[in-house]
Amino acid sequence: MNGRKRSPASERRASSSIRLSRGGRAVGGRAPRAFGLGLKILGRGLAAVFGAVLAVLALALVSVFLLVGYLYVSKSDYFAVKKVNISGLSRISRDEILAAAGLDHPVNIWLFDSDQAALALSSLSWLDTARVSKAMPDTVTIDIVEHRPGILASLGRLYYLNDEGRPFKALEPGENPNLVIVSGLTEDELLSRSPGVVTGLSEIFSLVEVLAARQDEFRLDLISEINYDAVRGLTVFARRGELEVKVGFGAYEEKFRRLNRVEAHLKQRGQFEDLAYINLEASPRVIVRPG
Repeated sequence: MNGRKRSPASERRASSSIRLSRGGRAVGGRAPRAFGLGLKILGRGLAAVFGAVLAVLALALVSVFLLVGYLYVSKSDYFAVKKVNISGLSRISRDEILAAAGLDHPVNIWLFDSDQAALALSSLSWLDTARVSKAMPDTVTIDIVEHRPGILASLGRLYYLNDEGRPFKALEPGENPNLVIVSGLTEDELLSRSPGVVTGLSEIFSLVEVLAARQDEFRLDLISEINYDAVRGLTVFARRGELEVKVGFGAYEEKFRRLNRVEAHLKQRGQFEDLAYINLEASPRVIVRPG
C-alpha cells in the first residue's frame, strides 16, 4: 500500500491543497499584526486624551487655589495698611497726603498701587516730588519734597515761584509770605522757558542771593519788588519810602559794595533817609537823587 504510486491527478490535488494551505497561513498571519497595530494607535490616542484631561484638571485646580489665595490676601486684616510713615512735611498737612494717596480709608497693601499714589500726590500745589514705597505686611512710606518758594511773580495775580523760577501756586487770600515780588515777566514768558527768560531768571536769582546776605536797609526782607527789563536790567524797590535802586545786570556784589561806602557817607551827613533814587550802573560812581 505504501508502495502504491500516486496518480498524476492525486499529485495535482495535493499540490493545490498545499498551496491553499500556505496561502491560508499567509493571510492568517497579516490579520493579527494589523489588529495589534490598531490597538497601539488607539492606546496612544487614549493616553493623549487622558493626559490632556489631567492637564486641564490640574490647571483648574491651580486656578482655584490662586483664586482662594487672592480672596484671602485681599480681604485679610493681616494685610491691611496699619502704618503710614511720612517725611518732609512743612506746608502740606498729613491729612492732605493721606487723602491724596488714597490712605484715608482702609486699604489692603496688596491692592495699594505705589506708583498711582505718587502720581495722585503730584496734584498737591506745594508738592515738588514724592516717593512712595510699601513693605509687607502693613507699612507704607511716603517721602515728600516740598517746593521752596523764593520769590513771588506778578502775573496778573501773584504766584509763588520755586527755585527754578517756575510758578507752582497762586497766592491765596490770607497768605502773607513776606517774599519779594518780581515784575516785568508774563505768564507765557515764564512757561515758555525761552533762553532769554531763563537767562533773566538766573540774573534775578543771583541778585536775590546777594540781597539775602545783606544785613542793612537793602536786605532781602526789606525789598518789596524787583523789576525785570530785558534791556534796562533789574531795578530794586525798597519797602522804606519806595526807594528805587537801578542795578542793571551782573556784578551785583561789587555794585552793592560801592553802595555800602556811599550809604555810610550819606548817613554821616544825615542825607540817606531823603534818597528817592540810586543808580549803581555808572561804575565806579554811584548816582543818588533825593526825593
